[in-house]
Amino acid sequence: MRIDLAVTLKTTDLVRETARRTLVEDLHWAGCLESLARAELWRFAAQDSDPAAFRGALAAEVERGSTYYNPNKESHTWLLDPPLPQGEPLAEADAGSADDFNSGSAWCAELWVTDEGGARNDLLSGAALRFQKAGVRLVSIHKGTLWTFGLRAESAGAARGAVAGMALSRGRTAGLLFNPHYQEGRLLTLAEKS
Repeated sequence: MRIDLAVTLKTTDLVRETARRTLVEDLHWAGCLESLARAELWRFAAQDSDPAAFRGALAAEVERGSTYYNPNKESHTWLLDPPLPQGEPLAEADAGSADDFNSGSAWCAELWVTDEGGARNDLLSGAALRFQKAGVRLVSIHKGTLWTFGLRAESAGAARGAVAGMALSRGRTAGLLFNPHYQEGRLLTLAEKS
């Protein structure tokens, strides 16, 4: 079983605002990108555990300090119903050019960017001991950045190409949100808005 936790800033997110402006003004995605949001996404996985016990132990773990979020400047949301899917990696072959996207239907996409898979083994051992006291077998903790795109594209394939084109860094004038040399971008959701 897996539970996801999204953490967002309570104030203006300057990283998100800078990324949006760069994509629109400097990388010319104005005809495609309508909105951009950013959150930290934590993924906790437990094996052979009671779902209620897992949720309870996880809530206690998150509230015991500021490791996962700082309540003074951040808010958090549990992503349970339904949880976000595992997604699939974006590759350079997926990337489109800003010149190819100027209109189409409205789409929403969620991209999870992690450094080398996002495993937080440094947190796992201590947390696993605390979870064990609640009868929960915690097996992994992962962390990354969740980018949510509102965009316009002609089809699902075009929308995927636009997300990859905006996100996958391929040089100084192409892509911005992750470097494929040490990061992975997984497209978790892609849906046409009705």
